[in-house]
Amino acid sequence: MARAFSGLGAAMIFSNSPAILTHSFPAAERGRALGLQASLTYIGLTVGPTLGGWLTEWLSWRAVFFVNVPIGGAAWLLSLVLIPPDEPRPRRERFDWPGAVAFMAGLSAVLLALNRGHEWGWRSPAIAGLFAGAAALGILFLWRERATPEPMLDLALFRERTFSLCTASAVCNYICVYTVVFLLPFYLIQARGLGPAHAGLLLSAQPLIMVVAAPAAGVLSDRIGARTLSTLGMLLLGAGLVALSRLDAQSPMSQVVVALLLTGLGTGTFIAPNNSALMGAAPRGRQGIAAGILATARNTGMVLGIGLSERCSRRLSATGPATTRSTRRRRASP
Repeated sequence: MARAFSGLGAAMIFSNSPAILTHSFPAAERGRALGLQASLTYIGLTVGPTLGGWLTEWLSWRAVFFVNVPIGGAAWLLSLVLIPPDEPRPRRERFDWPGAVAFMAGLSAVLLALNRGHEWGWRSPAIAGLFAGAAALGILFLWRERATPEPMLDLALFRERTFSLCTASAVCNYICVYTVVFLLPFYLIQARGLGPAHAGLLLSAQPLIMVVAAPAAGVLSDRIGARTLSTLGMLLLGAGLVALSRLDAQSPMSQVVVALLLTGLGTGTFIAPNNSALMGAAPRGRQGIAAGILATARNTGMVLGIGLSERCSRRLSATGPATTRSTRRRRASP
């Protein structure tokens, strides 16, 4: 329940931040603003793994959650002071609860099927039923969104080709990113025998390069457009994923760092231009809905990425530090 509440708060932040920035800055500076937001996000991601690993190793895993209390309180006070209040609207839209429930249930069915497919069997009736139920709920969700005058997901936005493509590419990007985020700790801690602090330090290489790449890509997107930079970012991310797929128990740590730097450079180059193009393709009166769709794309990619990589994590879980030690003994033997 506590994690559900923290997820609700994170969803509020992720859904409103791009809309606030897009509303506050002119179109010519939208990429710069969103790039700076991405950079600050990645600073948190850079500090997070190292700080979390240190807190877990020296204090307790509970400290990872307690440390967010003063940070969240400070952010709340700053938002009260610095964010201007919204202008009152003549008509307030109601939240589409049936559509939200159908969407959440369908996505949960997909996640459960991906999570239990290896254990129950991918061709088992239970897994087939979950995928069929997810498809039925997806159809029900689309029907609901078309029928209601106040939908959770405004499907009219997807008639704009740029908006649709940016949303789809964002889902693909986050699937790749969260697959790396989910699998690499298993590889570093269980397959290579590193401690949490050391593993967290290595994992910070990816968001560290994002801190530099995201604002630079945002500024460039204001000048040359988003298409070239978004494409380049996805290509770099693909190259990083190929490099990560070549890792084994004997790979030098420098190869891990280079692969993480490539994925971070690709993600940082992609995010700000793509987000700027997506928000710019939405009408000004639907910026909040567009930001919510962007957050949904991020979270959908996260859920699918973790679900799809779960099978790989089972194999890595079966390979503990003993594998690394035996490998070192073989290397040391004449």
